[in-house]
Amino acid sequence: MKICFVWLLMAGLPLLAGAQDGEGVRLAAERRAVVERFAAEERLCAERFVVTACVDDTRARRRQALAPLRERELRIDEADRRQRAAQRRAAIASKVAAAASGPAAPALDAPAVRVRAPASAASAALRAPRPRADETARALQADKRVREAQSRQQDSQAAQQRIQRRLADRLAKGQQAEPLPVPAKAPAKEPAKAPLPASSPRR
Repeated sequence: MKICFVWLLMAGLPLLAGAQDGEGVRLAAERRAVVERFAAEERLCAERFVVTACVDDTRARRRQALAPLRERELRIDEADRRQRAAQRRAAIASKVAAAASGPAAPALDAPAVRVRAPASAASAALRAPRPRADETARALQADKRVREAQSRQQDSQAAQQRIQRRLADRLAKGQQAEPLPVPAKAPAKEPAKAPLPASSPRR
């Protein structure tokens, strides 16, 4: 029960921080009073015989009491958000107007930017990183694998063409491929019988 009370107070903290006018503070105080009242009722429920039903009833009444406060808080928060958005739009519009009205002056705090002359092609080639031996070997192996794959693909295509030519020749001669024979069914084996246990001699 204490956990519920703490959770409800924590849920109300952002509302206190976001509310800048007296209405928000008043709503937060009302919320705190409602939460404290119902927390006390829940503690009294522990003394009764049917605790669960009492706690459920108290929580339902608390939700009903907090619902109108929550709606008012949401309306205040929405008004605050709209006001902040309008202020941001106005600030952005003033910055855009200031940037459009005059040439951009360099900032006093900004460090001076030096532009280097472009390097010649020879010096750029000297500064370029050289590939390492293992990278070169990997590149050669990759090229070899690509060539082998292309060779296998060509061999496969040639084999397919030979098969197609043979089938076309047979059809032209009027020969038709005979289907493979169906294997004969093997006779079903009888299950092996378990040996009878040896009888022990009578004494």
